[in-house]
Amino acid sequence: MKQKEFLEAFKAEFWYQLIRKFGMSKGMSIFEKYLRRSLIPIYIFSLVFFTHYHYEILLISLTFVGCTWLSLIAMDAIKRIYHRRYELCKNPGGFRDFDEFSFREKISSYLISAVTLTAIFASGMVFAAFTRTGELNLNLFISMLSIPLVLAYNLSKNRQRE
Repeated sequence: MKQKEFLEAFKAEFWYQLIRKFGMSKGMSIFEKYLRRSLIPIYIFSLVFFTHYHYEILLISLTFVGCTWLSLIAMDAIKRIYHRRYELCKNPGGFRDFDEFSFREKISSYLISAVTLTAIFASGMVFAAFTRTGELNLNLFISMLSIPLVLAYNLSKNRQRE
């Protein structure tokens, strides 16, 4: 039963994030819709361009920005998933809302989601750079340093609300 609520919340959050990231949300202005729809192709083109022409500093910087963005998405999504799961449960006695988690539980939840998503992205970037240039550019894993920054930002934001 616990998995049912979590999967339902995960599915709802996945669709929410997808609709929002691709500019298909109803509450967005026309400018914001087109900006969101063009951001990902521009980002991908920039990554390919920087990889092809061996602009390593710019590639690492752009990957850092991408990992920061993904960390923010992952941490926001896990918080929203736990909140939705709490709301979906007919008898919330066994579930707690994310705001009720202890400090250690919040850090664990944030880190698991952020490290997973950003590690997949950084690994993909290392693989893409290797297939494009033949060089194993492990410097792209420097972008994983965005996780502690985003974690500190989210935890400080949560403390301000309390």
